Amino acid sequence: MTHTMHHPTLSRRNFLKGAVIGGAGIATTGLLAACSADTQSNNTEPEESAPQTESTYNPEAREVANVEYEQDVAQKASETEECDIVVLGSGAGGLGAAVRAAEQGAHVVLLEKAGELGGSTSGTEGMFGWGSSLQEESDVELPLVAELIEEELIYSNYRIDAALWKRFIEASGKSVDWLREQGYVFDRVDVYKGQISAFKCYHWWADEKGSTMISCLEEKAKELGVDIRTLTLGVSLMTDNGNVVGVYARDDSNDTYYGIKAKAVIVGTGGFGLNNALIEQLTTWDMTYGTTRSTGTGDGVIMSEDVGAGTYMTSILPRTAVEGYTVYDEIAIGCCDNPLLFLNENGDRFMNEGTYVTSYMALYVNSIISQKKAYTILDQAMVDRFVSGEGIFSGWRTYKTGMNLPEFQTQLDECISSNRGNVFRGETIEELAEAMGVDPDNMKANVDRYNEMCANGFDEDFLKGKEYLTPVETGPFYAVRQDPSVTNTIGGLDVNYNNEVVNKDGAVIPGLYCVGVDACKLYKETYNYAMSGGLVSYCLYSGLNAADHAVATYCA
Repeated sequence: MTHTMHHPTLSRRNFLKGAVIGGAGIATTGLLAACSADTQSNNTEPEESAPQTESTYNPEAREVANVEYEQDVAQKASETEECDIVVLGSGAGGLGAAVRAAEQGAHVVLLEKAGELGGSTSGTEGMFGWGSSLQEESDVELPLVAELIEEELIYSNYRIDAALWKRFIEASGKSVDWLREQGYVFDRVDVYKGQISAFKCYHWWADEKGSTMISCLEEKAKELGVDIRTLTLGVSLMTDNGNVVGVYARDDSNDTYYGIKAKAVIVGTGGFGLNNALIEQLTTWDMTYGTTRSTGTGDGVIMSEDVGAGTYMTSILPRTAVEGYTVYDEIAIGCCDNPLLFLNENGDRFMNEGTYVTSYMALYVNSIISQKKAYTILDQAMVDRFVSGEGIFSGWRTYKTGMNLPEFQTQLDECISSNRGNVFRGETIEELAEAMGVDPDNMKANVDRYNEMCANGFDEDFLKGKEYLTPVETGPFYAVRQDPSVTNTIGGLDVNYNNEVVNKDGAVIPGLYCVGVDACKLYKETYNYAMSGGLVSYCLYSGLNAADHAVATYCA
């Protein structure tokens, strides 16, 4: 089902924060016929798709994106060149597509708006793969494909496309093998994060850094003659009679515009985590206080909407954070990544706070955002433990269990003195509740109940593990609001199984493909860490899949 949820006006402010990181990547099967620059683009009669009118768009989302209307940018283009396939974006999906198409003889131009390749893929740690040669060499006992699909079906309440998952899983090992054929050397294949990952299908990048894989593909792309242009972005699709026939590009190094005519365009611009208005248009997330680590601004989604593309339910690769700080700051590590006491805007406890440790971030964040507001409640004894005592219960990336957070108290005090309204302090629980605007009696009753269960060593309300039952009883007391944080978006454009972009009626928009996170229709609302590496694996798969189909359809 396609979803076209356009809101011409949004009252929410564009709340632009954050730095970089995220996901991308996956692969497909055999090579197809060679392609040359002087062949005809398509022998089949295309079904036209009418572009939408300018008035239907989300103006706030468009302001954030690097997108212009075709009729405007066409006047700015100083020249037009030609190639077989133009690729927008250089994550696992875009760069994978460029290399795959070039392997088959296509003349490929790749545009990347940043100064280096990789996008959010560079921040990943590995990829999912089933049936790879590395698993065979490592004597890994593989689960059945049906078992993997069942895991996703149960996780998503049977709302996923199981046929798509079957295609993806069966191709995922071939994606791994394709990378190995390009000369890439994985570190190992194993589970991901111990109890969080259910299957031995996680192929760790060398040094656990996605940038090592990107470097390998970049070298291969140059060897195959891919024309790579950094600091250059596609700002509009070029159309002719409902067909996509190229892009208009802007070279940010000298602020010049030009056109690139192509037989097919593959869009892989890396999501829209930095575009709060587009997130609110295509998801149920309230980004009033939202933060992000993504650099994606939704360019590919919006320029595709300009030519009539349908949109599809978007999921989020989620975290929580503290407004005014990044997810790497100690206040976020202490209050968002540790199983302390969580109360909502009414002062009620509402979850097993140990979910972060046992299920990692996705289900934990679902619980947090089920409330209008969610606060971490801690006392001075816990602050002291984090700063100079036994350290944290759990951490993330460079933060390990038992590490200290020497700046934790300082950051709490900074937040309180800034009057930002997301961190509060009180000498008593009642005083803290008054500062938060919460009913003091109800909050005191919930804290007392929690302390009683801590003393008994059993959480009969939400079954948090005994090792995390630490009372809140030594003043002063603190409340820190947890807010949604977007690692990346998942989905956005509607595509078919060939990764061709379709319009709201499901008809193919000839010449247009989407790969990577913007095309990913595997998930419904929440990423599943039990099948870790699935997103970056899909990105690579979609890139190879789109390249194969584009070469066969438009360049054969």
